[in-house]
Amino acid sequence: MGLSLEKISAQAPGLLSLAKTAIEVVDLSGLNGQKAKVAVALDYSGSMHDVYRSGAMQRLVEKALALATQFDDDGSIDFFVFDSTAAYLGEISIGDFAGSVDRLTRNRRMGSTNYSDAFLTIRDHFGFTPQAPPAPAKRGFFGLRKVQPAQGGSPTSKPADIPVYALFLTDGSPDNKKAAIQALTEVSTAPIFWKFLSIGKQQMEFLEQLDTLKDRFVDNANYEPIGDVDAIGDSVLFAKMLTEFPDWIKQVRSHGLIK
Repeated sequence: MGLSLEKISAQAPGLLSLAKTAIEVVDLSGLNGQKAKVAVALDYSGSMHDVYRSGAMQRLVEKALALATQFDDDGSIDFFVFDSTAAYLGEISIGDFAGSVDRLTRNRRMGSTNYSDAFLTIRDHFGFTPQAPPAPAKRGFFGLRKVQPAQGGSPTSKPADIPVYALFLTDGSPDNKKAAIQALTEVSTAPIFWKFLSIGKQQMEFLEQLDTLKDRFVDNANYEPIGDVDAIGDSVLFAKMLTEFPDWIKQVRSHGLIK
């Protein structure tokens, strides 16, 4: 069960309106009652400077926190950034969310864009032991690849009590695309759902590619372009945040990745 509106109203009245909208969207998604840990991973590369300065990333984190209150009753999210490397910067809770992005990133210098380190850092933070990679796709006549469906559950780990939902926002492609593909494929044996959001005027072809990778253990990602964080309505944003998450829950449960 998530946090009640009464508790949110008492401890974080500034989130109450967002939480009410989140409840409506979660109900429509069929996820009411589903538990999950929520993490936010934000691009902290130099090109994002003005977006942070405008407060847009703070407002996005508050929306993610409001959504998280419906999946986790501890009233907090885990906050990560990625630039040349990735780092866990701490929890953001309903008791201290105001100004949290500036506070937690204050001593960090902006860098380049390392997706792969973000994927692996978040996987390791939540204690999911690295698993054997999926079996390589077989090749048929004339070298045509035959995509093989995933078989069974996680190769060596026990099912997790609850899954992790990781909101991953960026404005550009990574420094090393090959490493990003390899890392996302590697972490597909962990019960982490990656929701990719892009900001800016154009859709990102590389995020679309990550959304449709064929050799993962399970389909562990979805991509939604959102353009301007502040221009999109809250209910529309929440709906985009939850696209494919219900289907993923069913998939990882059937493969034994979660209880």
